Amino acid sequence: MVKILIAEDEEILRISLENKLKKFWPSAEIIASVACGQEALEALNHLKPDIAFLDIQMGDLTGIEVAQKTSHNCHAVFITAYDKYAIQAFETGAIDYLLKPYSDKRLQECISRLNERLSSVPINLKQLLIDVNSTGEPFLKRLKVQIGNKLWLLPVEKIICFKACGRYVKVHTSEREALVRMPLRNLCEQLDPDIFWQVHRSTVINIEQLDYVNTTDNEQMQAHLKDFIEPVAISRSFAHLFRNICTD
Repeated sequence: MVKILIAEDEEILRISLENKLKKFWPSAEIIASVACGQEALEALNHLKPDIAFLDIQMGDLTGIEVAQKTSHNCHAVFITAYDKYAIQAFETGAIDYLLKPYSDKRLQECISRLNERLSSVPINLKQLLIDVNSTGEPFLKRLKVQIGNKLWLLPVEKIICFKACGRYVKVHTSEREALVRMPLRNLCEQLDPDIFWQVHRSTVINIEQLDYVNTTDNEQMQAHLKDFIEPVAISRSFAHLFRNICTD
């Protein structure tokens, strides 16, 4: 029996994948279903599954980092919202992927390919991922956020700003705000720096959402964003980004 590991930090998506695999691949056995990268790494090393479904966007270790750190080599399927990454790395057919939001048909195609590959030795993921990363770093296209039992895959261009909230990040759009289980520093590494500017140690703004910048009487620089009531403080460390566009 084929042994499967699932690593997905959003419970709704994890349970959905579990149910679909049981439906479309009844001969396979899900031996572990975990919610973070560290648990995925431990399960890979100890349980040694034949196939691992790894979410790329997890808060502690990403699916890519799990694949690079594990001592167990198996067939991998990356679950991703990185359009650019999918095109660069996975369309070659060397690694399979599920691009969110994926359809039942796409998952069934993935299962068919995996069945064909099970008779062969898994590729060396570590080397392949090194080669892919050397072609250029992908940027996040969609961000998954959850409020209660509802989950959204938000296009990043619709996000107005990000604000650090302890170990999490608060995401603001014109319609809602939600927490993402990821430190701001890790999130910044996945954002296009031409669009998302850090203006404070705890704040990143979408420059496309900028309305205007002004300086207060006490020389505090502020960014005023579209569809966002409160001005965002710009620290002195990042003031140079706006020096030529300020208004009084």
